[in-house]
Amino acid sequence: MNTLYRKYEDFNTAESGLSFTLTVVCPFALMLIVTAIFQFGLGDTESPLYILCAYAASQLSYFGVAAFIARQKGGLTAFRVEKFHQKYIILALALSYGMLFGLGYLNELFVGALQDAGLNVAGVSPPLDTSVQFIFSLLIVGIMPAFFEEALFRGAILRGTGYMNVWAAMGINGAMFALFHQNPAQTIYPFLTGCVFALVALRSGSVFPSIIMHGVNNLTILCVSYFAPEAALYNTATLITGLVAFVAAFCYLAFFDKEKDPAAEKLAAPQPLRGKYFLYFASVGMALCVISWIAALLG
Repeated sequence: MNTLYRKYEDFNTAESGLSFTLTVVCPFALMLIVTAIFQFGLGDTESPLYILCAYAASQLSYFGVAAFIARQKGGLTAFRVEKFHQKYIILALALSYGMLFGLGYLNELFVGALQDAGLNVAGVSPPLDTSVQFIFSLLIVGIMPAFFEEALFRGAILRGTGYMNVWAAMGINGAMFALFHQNPAQTIYPFLTGCVFALVALRSGSVFPSIIMHGVNNLTILCVSYFAPEAALYNTATLITGLVAFVAAFCYLAFFDKEKDPAAEKLAAPQPLRGKYFLYFASVGMALCVISWIAALLG
């Protein structure tokens, strides 16, 4: 496979699959270093500082993977850094509201079902006890993932399924995004958001609307957790308005907005590394995610 990440050549599906594996594997190596530093130097691996450093290490690894891909491919076009119609900003905001207040409740139901079954389901929360922790969390947990994770998932990785129909492409991307979180408490909601982010990226031909959605989602959750931790996010009004906003925007994108994905056109031609090669090269990352997910579930 001497065509992987050949400089300035068109992105191929094997590279997309390998991009997922690199996105999963690289944080493991960096996290070992961070953990070792704390265990043998800075102390408590349960401290807020360690948690923030762990988040930062993961994001830096994603940045490293994205920088490598950009260098090999001659710039940012591999990540769908393209112009887009302004209507997708409105659609992105409507979908963000709908997912936060309409669909987020589904994740709680899933977590509750696992807990009722006696399984271990522990969410991962960034430290928000002080204003300094809140500010750093906004940057490391709110803003950085919106750029780095979207560049990889709705840019490089989604291109590996660009030759499929939109339903298959968004389903696979959503499933991989859910696996990527490696946490039972973060399964249903990341799957749903991953599917929707992929749909928006495919229809708009750009990664920027999904960056907006990802950022709005993360920053809203962090701000609510910090400023109103006891607030009830889900009530009749939020559920109804959220579901209406989501269904309206989603149906428009899925059934009426038939813009072709410019990035997919490049993958539509006969290609020696399409189809099965995407899954082959993504399989290592997927296996690691499944193992981590099961280990977290069994506690």
